[in-house]
Amino acid sequence: MKKILSVLFMLMILVSVSGCGTTKEEKESEVKEQTLVCTTIESDEDMDIEQVISMTYKNDKLKQMKMEVNTKLNNSIIKDNWDAFKKTMNENNREFEKEGIVFKVVVDDKDYKYNTTLDIDIDKASEEDLDEQGFEGIKGDNSTLEDNKQSYENDGATCVIK
Repeated sequence: MKKILSVLFMLMILVSVSGCGTTKEEKESEVKEQTLVCTTIESDEDMDIEQVISMTYKNDKLKQMKMEVNTKLNNSIIKDNWDAFKKTMNENNREFEKEGIVFKVVVDDKDYKYNTTLDIDIDKASEEDLDEQGFEGIKGDNSTLEDNKQSYENDGATCVIK
């Protein structure tokens, strides 16, 4: 009986020591996901425009993009022409949904806000649909998160990595 207990005890020690930690291969296969969020704000007496682009990278490869343009009218004369403004914006911004690409419009008549969102799953969207949206060659683009961060900051955006 003592011999069985000592063997079991030795097995428990062996299992607990050998099962700890992760191997180098396991660490290398872990997916590193980061999101770059860049914001640009333009304001004048007529309107405020906030542009936000979020880019999600997995192992430094772009996988997802979300672009938002949030417009708020400030000027009373422009507010008086809200319906004409909305009509023009709606003619230029038609909602749609395709495989991997969704474009939505949200209008707030009370606060004179007009917001658009373009959400893209790079892997699911077709090259043709991406080209139509002005993203030619994005699937084969090797720009890293840091490359894009630097580019957006050079254009005046404020960027954070999450």
